[in-house]
Amino acid sequence: MAGSALRTLLNRLRWDAAADAEAVVLVVRVRHGPHEREEEFLFAEIGDILAAGVTSADGTFLPYHRVVAVRRRGEELWASAR
Repeated sequence: MAGSALRTLLNRLRWDAAADAEAVVLVVRVRHGPHEREEEFLFAEIGDILAAGVTSADGTFLPYHRVVAVRRRGEELWASAR
């Protein structure tokens, strides 16, 4: 399952001191009215890593199916199958 692999990666980034997590961004599909666009969220602003998604520092829930990619300094660490 994609969510499982993504959750494993995010936990590894959180707990591995050598992961350079400060440079990681999540690219997420976000709806604005009838339109959808991609936005970047800093990994450092992720609060909890849960079974179905993550929460941002402000409490917003971001489900894994909305995550398009995880990147670090332009390198793609994970991408959805789309």
